[in-house]
Amino acid sequence: MRSVVLSVSLCVLAGCATVSVVPGEATFETSLTRNQSELREASNAYCEEVVQAGWVEESGGIASLADTLMHGRTEVADAAGYYATRIGAETKAPALVLGRIVADSQAARNGLADVTTEAETLLRSRDKNASNRADVMSFERALVRAQMAHRGFQEALDLVSERADMDVQPIALEIDKFAGLIDNARSIADRLAERYVADGSAGS
Repeated sequence: MRSVVLSVSLCVLAGCATVSVVPGEATFETSLTRNQSELREASNAYCEEVVQAGWVEESGGIASLADTLMHGRTEVADAAGYYATRIGAETKAPALVLGRIVADSQAARNGLADVTTEAETLLRSRDKNASNRADVMSFERALVRAQMAHRGFQEALDLVSERADMDVQPIALEIDKFAGLIDNARSIADRLAERYVADGSAGS
């Protein structure tokens, strides 16, 4: 029995060897792994939030997302007017519609800001393995969803503006803030992708 316990203990110690040989590096690597996981989790959660909140219709898939990224095409064309129709941009009271657009745009922007923070953490890392392919792809998917949501908000604003005798400039500025964050996140995603490719080439 004692030999069994000893064997188990040795196995446990052996399994932890890669984490305990160099304490400083081990702490950094553990933190890096956690950050990578957090970026993927944050990106996936954001994609789900965008759909569940009704900002974007669930459609397409990996192929259409890749098509959007590579060729600039958008899934919004496959679901034209989804968000605008859902919130009654052409039928409900303009004040209610505008209030909904502002609230949704702010929520979408805040959610993307959280995801972008995780991406920036990876980008600041000096470890050559910081840019993981799965992280880059999950962040790209989140950006596509954000772009789709932004187009939906803008379309809804355009529709309600045609019949509203109200100043919609504050709402337009709010949507522009979301667009600005998307552009910033896109820049970070590009830099992460470039880093991943560069590190992969250096290691080959």
